[in-house]
Amino acid sequence: MRAKYRIDGVAVQPLGSRPASWTFARRPVSGTEYSYAVVDHNFRSRNEWEFVVRVPKDRAGRVEVRPLKAPNISAWAGLERRSLTFKRANRQHYRRSVYCPVALADPTGNKSRTLVSEKTGLPPWFEQLRERLRKKATVATTRGTDGESFVLYCLPDDHTFMIRAFFAAKVWVLRDERWVASLTAA
Repeated sequence: MRAKYRIDGVAVQPLGSRPASWTFARRPVSGTEYSYAVVDHNFRSRNEWEFVVRVPKDRAGRVEVRPLKAPNISAWAGLERRSLTFKRANRQHYRRSVYCPVALADPTGNKSRTLVSEKTGLPPWFEQLRERLRKKATVATTRGTDGESFVLYCLPDDHTFMIRAFFAAKVWVLRDERWVASLTAA
């Protein structure tokens, strides 16, 4: 099946950066906030977004990717409260990278997200991200049972990829009727 959405159809334009403070897990964090104007050319209209990528001063901290402004579409209501967080990888060959779990938005509304551990559980457009898709145990040590779940990895300053990963995991999942139908039929 050919993917409907194209990763390279998400155009990311930097708007600037500034020192900032925010909270993560109810703890104060300081660092730099990078702003981006984003246009998703996979849609003809109502396709303009604004994103922020928060990079902590602490190298061990999590990089947060979050939309600040989303188009007024009911499927995307509340996405401003969602984010992807990228953590430093610690396995050989990946130590310069950061990764985030492939946590898909749940279009059924039953859960806030779904972690994916089987390729059959991925939407078809994830095929475009295949080169950056690994099992968590490949890029980072794990104490829990999530070593078999999928993660996406990139360099810590590859904000364009991070924003595009947000679209693949959150935005398109909520908007694609075929994908929603396949989940509710299962």
